[in-house]
Amino acid sequence: MKHYRWHRFIFSVLRYTAGPVIKLVMGYSCKKKKAPDAPLLVISNHNTDLDPAFVALGFSGHMYFVASEHSLRMGFASKLLKFVFSPIAINKTREDVSAIKEILRRLKSGASVCLFGEGDRSFSGATGPVTLAAAKLARTSGAELATFRIEGGYFTSPRWSKKNRKGKMTGSVVNRYSAAELKAMTNEQLLEAIERDIFEDAYQRQRVQPTLYKGKDLAENIETTLYLCPGCNEIGTIRSEGDGFGCGCGLAGTYTEAGTLEGVTPEGDTLPFSTMLDWDRWQVKKLEEIIDAAGDGPICADEDQQLFEVSAAVAKTSAGEGAMSIDRRAFHCAGSSFPLGDIIRIVVVGQMTLLFALKGGATYEVRSAVPRSALKYREIFRILTKGTVHGAPRLNSDSLEKSRSRPQ
Repeated sequence: MKHYRWHRFIFSVLRYTAGPVIKLVMGYSCKKKKAPDAPLLVISNHNTDLDPAFVALGFSGHMYFVASEHSLRMGFASKLLKFVFSPIAINKTREDVSAIKEILRRLKSGASVCLFGEGDRSFSGATGPVTLAAAKLARTSGAELATFRIEGGYFTSPRWSKKNRKGKMTGSVVNRYSAAELKAMTNEQLLEAIERDIFEDAYQRQRVQPTLYKGKDLAENIETTLYLCPGCNEIGTIRSEGDGFGCGCGLAGTYTEAGTLEGVTPEGDTLPFSTMLDWDRWQVKKLEEIIDAAGDGPICADEDQQLFEVSAAVAKTSAGEGAMSIDRRAFHCAGSSFPLGDIIRIVVVGQMTLLFALKGGATYEVRSAVPRSALKYREIFRILTKGTVHGAPRLNSDSLEKSRSRPQ
C-alpha cells in the first residue's frame, strides 16, 4: 500500500515517545501482545477519543483504524491525521460499502485493522450493540480476530464532559480467534462471542473494583446526557455547574468522584437513580409516554441552533440558524423541515452534534453553542421510526455482500 512503510515508521516512533506520556496522563496500563505474522482484525469497545492509542499500545505491531468521516473534515488537524495514520473513513449515517471494501483491501494486503464494534462512544457507561455484519466481516476477511476490552474509560473521559479525570484505565486482549475457528462459527455465534468479549458495564466494574476519578467541574455538561428530569418529567430542564446539577423544579444533585449521582428530589427524597446508566434507561422508557402524550405537537425543542449542509469528509456550508424541534411527522431546524420518512438515520457525533442523512443524498449537521442534549433527538427518532439503537456503524450484511461482489 502507498506510504505503508511511512505509516509503520511513524507508528513505531509514536509508540515509544507519545505512548508513555499517554499512559501517565490517562492512568492507563496494558499488557502488550505480540502481533501475529498474518493480518489481524481487532474489534474493541469504545469510550474515549484516545481509544485508538490505547488499543495500539496493547499490540507490538502496526495497525490501521476505522474512524468516523466526521473526524476527517476538521481542517488541518484532519489532514495531519490522514497523512500520519491513514484511517479508514466510515459514514455513520449511510450504508458504507466503500469502508468495507477498504477494510478488506488492507487486510488482504497484509496490514492489520482495528474497528470499534459499537461504532460510537457510550453516553451511559455500558457497551452498545455490535452489528451482525461486523461478525460477518471478521469471518469472511481471512484474517485472525482479536477482541480487546478497555476498562475505566467511561469514568476517565465521560462522553458528556469536556474534561478528563485521573483514575485508572486498563486494556487487554480478551480472546483471539484463528481464521479456521471463525469459519467454523456462524455469524450469530461470532457476534455473541464478540459482544461478550468487549462488553463493559462501568458501574458493575466500580462495584467490583472501586476507583476514584478525580478532576474539576465533574458534572459540567451532564445535561447533554440527562435530558429528562425525574422530578418534573420535563425535557431539557437539567442544568449543570461545577460538580452539581439541578432543575428549576427543585431537584438537585452532585456527580461524585466515584461516578455516582447523589442528591434530592423536589419532595426532599433521595434521587431515584445513583448511576448515569439507570437514569438513562429510565428516561428512554419515559420518552415513549411523553411522545404518546404530545399528539401531533412538538415533543422537544431547543433555541439558537446552527444548521450546516455537509459534503462528506470535505467541508460544510451554513444552511441557517434558529430553533430546532421534532414531532411525530418531521424534524425541524433553522426554518427547514425534514419529514421523518425522508431521514435515513440520526446519529450523535462528539458530545452534542447531530448528524442526519436524507434519502435524496444530502447530509446535515446541527451544532449548538450552549450545552443541550442531541441524544434526546436520536432517541425520539428511533422510537418514532421503530428503529434499533443508532450507535453502531452502517456495516450491514447487504453492504458486505456488495463489497465482496466488486473488484478489490
